[in-house]
Amino acid sequence: MPHRFSRSLQGLDRRLWILFGGRVIAATGFSIVMPFLTIFLYTEMGVPMTVVGTIFLGTALSGAVGQIIGGELADRLGRRPVMWVSMAMRAAVFLLLSIAIANLVDLRVISLLLMVSSLAGSLFEPATNAMVADLVPPGRRLEAYSILRVGQNVGWTLGPLLGGILAMFSYASLFVFTSLTSAIVALIIYAWVLDPRRTVAQTDRFRPRDLLKIGENRAFLLLCLATIPLFIVLGQMTSTFALFSEDVVGISVVEVGYLYALNGAMVVFLQLPMARYVNRFRMTYVLAAGAVMYAAGYLIVGWASDIWVLAVSMFITTLGENATSPPSINLVANISPENERGRYMGVSGIFQTFGWSVGPLVGGLLYDSLVSVPMVLWGSIAAISILSAAGFIWLSRIIPREVDLVDGSQALHADPLAP
Repeated sequence: MPHRFSRSLQGLDRRLWILFGGRVIAATGFSIVMPFLTIFLYTEMGVPMTVVGTIFLGTALSGAVGQIIGGELADRLGRRPVMWVSMAMRAAVFLLLSIAIANLVDLRVISLLLMVSSLAGSLFEPATNAMVADLVPPGRRLEAYSILRVGQNVGWTLGPLLGGILAMFSYASLFVFTSLTSAIVALIIYAWVLDPRRTVAQTDRFRPRDLLKIGENRAFLLLCLATIPLFIVLGQMTSTFALFSEDVVGISVVEVGYLYALNGAMVVFLQLPMARYVNRFRMTYVLAAGAVMYAAGYLIVGWASDIWVLAVSMFITTLGENATSPPSINLVANISPENERGRYMGVSGIFQTFGWSVGPLVGGLLYDSLVSVPMVLWGSIAAISILSAAGFIWLSRIIPREVDLVDGSQALHADPLAP
């Protein structure tokens, strides 16, 4: 079995494996910060959860700008320069954040730096996703995106464990480590990753109305709208879930790290097998099933009284995460024309980043008003995920089957819903 597994990974471009290594390093640094940022703002600085959610909403807006810029630059300048510059910028911002947090500077300064960090980081994703679509044939893209996600979650396994220990000494040290990892990834991409030869660069001048043309692709627009509730729920994992676990259930910060390590380990060991299993199904069906898993997992949190119930919740939500993440990117790659792939990835990323970042605001509002009734709190969050499941089922009824399959058409210049 191991031999057959390793043989199935052969034939993939070497640059994919370099990106995999970069994901491990970057995610280790980023996951050290994110689960503990909400706890720091709430417990150390006394910031209400609603305000914390508002700060994350601000990062969503800056991230949306970054997705647009990153997608357009990736199509025009190439994937590689956008990727390494993005990581270099983020390294500088996280270093400034470490200084700001060590000195407990004004919350407005910290908020501004977090927004700049989100802007810089958002440049990276559309360029990376577009490069993978360039490097990998359609039939293997789901597997390739799953490999990158495994790399990201190797980092999510290591990061919270280290972060939980560092947070006991200094929250500022978390940001120093993240700055270092971002700088390392920038150097790796600059030195060893070249743009694919087949990348079709855009040479015409960018006009804002070009983005509006994407709205004419109704399948793509419906997919983006359906992902918003899903990512709102996903955003609870590093905000409301972390705070509820420590503040209400009463587990320690180190034990919160164990929960995130469970999440990362499950992705590392189950993402590729799950991707190969769902390869045979329509991607919209898989997305809908994953959204239902999210709903079930978060609903359980309402009954949590110890870390073991939280672990069951994390197990189920991680299955939903494994089911939804690669297919959502793969479906965008199938729909997008090759010379506009960065743009499509960028616009898709806007919706995902917005949902993920507005999630803490939604969770914060629900937390402040319903924390005394945990079952209602987490039932409300679960209901949001069901909205996405309904949206994906609706999309499955109108999108052509050949677009909805993993190895579907990857260059649909016309509206895929047109007859």
